[in-house]
Amino acid sequence: MSFLIPLLTGALEGFTEKTKQEDEVNAASIQEKLKASYTTRLEKKKELDTERTAATKVVNSLRGIEFADGPLDNSQLINIATKPKLAESILKKLDDDPEWFKNTKRGFIKQVEGVDPTIDINKHFDSVYRLQKEAAASAEAFFAAPEDASFLEKRTARKNLITAKQTAAKLGVSLEDLLATYKPSSSFVSNMGRVDPSALTKPEDFDKMEKRLKAEFVKAQQSGDPEAVSKADSNIGKLVILNEKLRLEKKSEAEIQSDMVTDIQKAKSEGTPAGQSKAKNLEALLQQRKVLLQALPTVTAEKTSQSNWITIANRAVSSRMEELIPGKFISTVALDGTITMTPKSIGSTEFQAAMTKAKSEVVNDFTSNGAPKSEFHKNALISIGVGFRDGRPVVGGNVLTTADVEAQKAAAAASAAPAPAPAPTAPVVPASTASGRATPSPALPLPYTPQGQPDTSKLIAGKTYRSSTGGTRKWNGISWEQ
Repeated sequence: MSFLIPLLTGALEGFTEKTKQEDEVNAASIQEKLKASYTTRLEKKKELDTERTAATKVVNSLRGIEFADGPLDNSQLINIATKPKLAESILKKLDDDPEWFKNTKRGFIKQVEGVDPTIDINKHFDSVYRLQKEAAASAEAFFAAPEDASFLEKRTARKNLITAKQTAAKLGVSLEDLLATYKPSSSFVSNMGRVDPSALTKPEDFDKMEKRLKAEFVKAQQSGDPEAVSKADSNIGKLVILNEKLRLEKKSEAEIQSDMVTDIQKAKSEGTPAGQSKAKNLEALLQQRKVLLQALPTVTAEKTSQSNWITIANRAVSSRMEELIPGKFISTVALDGTITMTPKSIGSTEFQAAMTKAKSEVVNDFTSNGAPKSEFHKNALISIGVGFRDGRPVVGGNVLTTADVEAQKAAAAASAAPAPAPAPTAPVVPASTASGRATPSPALPLPYTPQGQPDTSKLIAGKTYRSSTGGTRKWNGISWEQ
């Protein structure tokens, strides 16, 4: 057997050397992986610490800002802390317009659902900006060899566990912590709240809005799309009414009249016939305003509101007509403050069409589901010549419906077109009455306004009408023929 001893010794030495090499490889691999896990954990924690620092900075910068209904509560601060860019917008708004905060309620920043408004923010951040253990791990179970493993496999497993524990100890953490899986706290996402950023949006400058809508109108006309033209034109009409409302918003009577005088002077300074005509129309509106206020024995908030709506309605009609037929109409004021508009240098049809559009736009704005929004709105509509039937506005008086305007245009075009040469026919003998005279062509009944006045706006050029007294006259499109 002695001859086997050198062979066995050499074999054992080779086995030991090989096992040692495998142990070193295993140890290096284990150390590398555990160190990588430790480094990744540190980087994630560092990211969360950075986010917490930024969130804390946001909270500290917004804490104590006084809105119209007080400062933000802690739930709102936690919400906005997750939105640094919006927080910057709020701070910029504070620099640009401090008065905005006094008129704005804090509710545009919503509370976070489930977060007490009085919660300690630091404690909340402790639970939010941390790594949450997703799955724990047992070191012994992780490195254990299978039950049916060989002696060598079990030996290797024990050596690997020892190496892993030594590596974790050098890093200053437990092996179980290095083997566990982590993720950012789920509460960070669930605590995201809603915000209405439109509260911070600066309204579009009126002049820019006007230029934009007029450019859209021109573009629509160029497209030839009737629907696009109608929509763009309607937007301009709404803008005119909005402008008149803004003119009176939160202003004293002295300021309102001062602004009206300024508008008159501005129109006169244009030095054009259209500018002079506009100035006269504005003077009529100012005179109406004065008459309305003189008629108030006691100036109350309610009566002033009524005067404001009447002024808005009349100014909106005048401004819109200045858009449609600049310098082609004139306004006059009666002793009771009623404004009458008459055409100047244009035909009745063009004037009535502009008036219809202007007044119809005011009717649309002042009504809801066909009824006036309030008694103020109803009285304002009456002041511009809109009648009412069964509580609903009726476009009457000197205001035509769109169908009426189109009918007048068609009638005017037909009367202007040369009549075709009649085909030769047998002579027609006129029908005779009992007296032997020709029967006159039938006359149409004369239309009347809801106020009982003859409604010349409903007349069709070339037609003969019969009055209530039995007389007949022919309408030439502008006046009665003699």
